[in-house]
Amino acid sequence: MAVAVQSVLPKLLTYEQYMAEGEINRRYEIVDGVRTVTNPTRRHQDIAGNLYERFRQYQRTRKHGRTFQPPCDVLITEIPLRIRQPDVLFMSQERLAQNPPADDPAPLNPAPELVVEVLSPSDTAQVLTDKLADYCKVNVLECWIVRMNTQSVEVLQLTTEGIQSVAIYNIDEIVVSLKFSELSIPVVDVFAD
Repeated sequence: MAVAVQSVLPKLLTYEQYMAEGEINRRYEIVDGVRTVTNPTRRHQDIAGNLYERFRQYQRTRKHGRTFQPPCDVLITEIPLRIRQPDVLFMSQERLAQNPPADDPAPLNPAPELVVEVLSPSDTAQVLTDKLADYCKVNVLECWIVRMNTQSVEVLQLTTEGIQSVAIYNIDEIVVSLKFSELSIPVVDVFAD
């Protein structure tokens, strides 16, 4: 006798349901209405924390914008719902002024100019490609790809026409932002313990 197997499809989350949920203090992304919770390693968190600290120093000294870390949602599309949470992001004062007030739970829209993705061993090339395509759609101008295995930071320029690798900075070099030229960080500091 054959047994019928019923697959359980996840319930797709709408923008309205997402906004009604209230605060969720977890790392996640929503792709086409499906929420995927992420659990970064401690090393991943250390690297993201190092970058966040350096971005905050830049924020305090230059006053050109604001630094955020997850959970901080960036809206890609409302239908189907797509939300990304970069590891670190920096938004100019101009774009920040176009967003809801700081105490509003709505996702960032418009998106920040600069996002950072710290790659984990579990990240596939397709996952990164999909994230970059989403960032291009919402006018993110620059993405730093941090690779733990090579201790390097690649700076990508993003446009609606596509993605261009501008530079790869190794452990003995200083990574420099394309959009915020005074934002520079020694790569050795990115990977410090």
